[in-house]
Amino acid sequence: MKSTCGRTLGALLSIVVGIAPVIAAPQAGSADPVAQAQRFRDTGNFAAAADLLRNQLAQKPDNGEIARLLAQTLYWLKDIPAARAVYEKALVQHPEDTTLRLQYGRMLAETGERERARELLKPLLSVSATKAEAETLLGELSYWDGDLSTARRQFETALLADPKQEEAKSKLAEIVAGTAPWIRVSSVGWHDNQPLDRLVLGLESGWFVTPLTKLTASAQPTEYWTDSSHGVAVAEVALSNYKPAARLETELALGAVRHVVGVSSWDWTGRGRVGFRLPKHLTVSARLERAPYFATRASLDTSVMVQTMAGVLHWSDDARGWLGEAAYQRQRYPDNNAIRTSYGWLLAPLIHRTGVEVQAGYSLAASNADALRYVLAQPNQTFNLVGEYAPYYTPSHLVTHSALAGFTLGNAKRSQFRFDASYGFRSTDDAPFFSVSGGKAVLGTFLRKSSPWDLRTSIKLPLRPGLTLEPTAEVGRTIFYSWATAGLQVTYRGR
Repeated sequence: MKSTCGRTLGALLSIVVGIAPVIAAPQAGSADPVAQAQRFRDTGNFAAAADLLRNQLAQKPDNGEIARLLAQTLYWLKDIPAARAVYEKALVQHPEDTTLRLQYGRMLAETGERERARELLKPLLSVSATKAEAETLLGELSYWDGDLSTARRQFETALLADPKQEEAKSKLAEIVAGTAPWIRVSSVGWHDNQPLDRLVLGLESGWFVTPLTKLTASAQPTEYWTDSSHGVAVAEVALSNYKPAARLETELALGAVRHVVGVSSWDWTGRGRVGFRLPKHLTVSARLERAPYFATRASLDTSVMVQTMAGVLHWSDDARGWLGEAAYQRQRYPDNNAIRTSYGWLLAPLIHRTGVEVQAGYSLAASNADALRYVLAQPNQTFNLVGEYAPYYTPSHLVTHSALAGFTLGNAKRSQFRFDASYGFRSTDDAPFFSVSGGKAVLGTFLRKSSPWDLRTSIKLPLRPGLTLEPTAEVGRTIFYSWATAGLQVTYRGR
């Protein structure tokens, strides 16, 4: 009996000894701070993971894996300076760590430090294991810089090295689609209370000579209705180019306009633009333009060609959702009168996520003409003092402060809804009026306050690959007039 009990006890001890390492293994694993930090990361608790990894790195300052995990975690916490410091120190200690270089290069690329990112990534092109990913990241840097020719070549090289490189495949498809030739047909109906109604038919086609050089041809026949109908047609050919090495944008356009003023007459139009892409998502540009004016009834009976000089500073940080612009322009009219306009606006992201964006902002605009072009609607009499702008509108010390809002749902690759609104919570100008003095109509001004507003909406609807339908609508009111417009645009891009 004792012998049997002894053998049973011995067998139980053997089983316990055998399974002890199995039981201990997960306990040891759960006690491993690095493994625990990984679990925190997997559950989104990045702060706790960073604390654990900091403690471990202090105990093991030469451990490259811990440094790499800590730097990446700090980046996910949006502590960019701290992540950069850890990456730089680890890079000195482990210059041959290719994973470290890739991670750090990606962070620098995504945070806008593109030159430093290129320095880190270029040596990885000679390593077969990292060539595809490094080439993809370099392609994305070129893509964000607007150098689509180089980006296309780099993505194609990445796919040769690794055909399963999805990032390269996706971006290459975007470039191919974005630089495909296109044809666009549009129609817009407009009504305002001047009254001046019109129906516009737009025809446009374009072709990319290279991914950086675009040739566009357009025609826009328009029918206006006041007391009678007036036909106008504008046609234009434009060539635009971007030189990445110089950060230089150029555009040149020439066209013709056909007026119907009693008998048909022709005139020419032109536009030239030069822009420089600066760091921090800024673009500064200058524009010269000669274009027709058709915003008043009188301008349909008299040819009004406007010469515009403008300087623009544009800011567009797509990664974070910020958008802004400041500009000054001077318009000179055929009678040597000039209108000077300056404005600035800024939209800030309230919500900036994939598929949904909410923006809010503020704008300030000021405009003033050297001389008023406000006349009696019925001249040669003094009983009816109703006036009108002829042959063009001339603002007088117009200053407007507006609140802005924008909402986007969806994305450009699929259906997208966009809504924009502005409300002028303070707007003043010197409004013209006529009074009778000495038996004559005399022009004077008074301080006028108003609240201009504008609502715009559009929907992009991909019908099938390459074909997009976009209905638009807009209503608004300014000091000058109020209007409503609706349109439809169909675009086909070749593949």
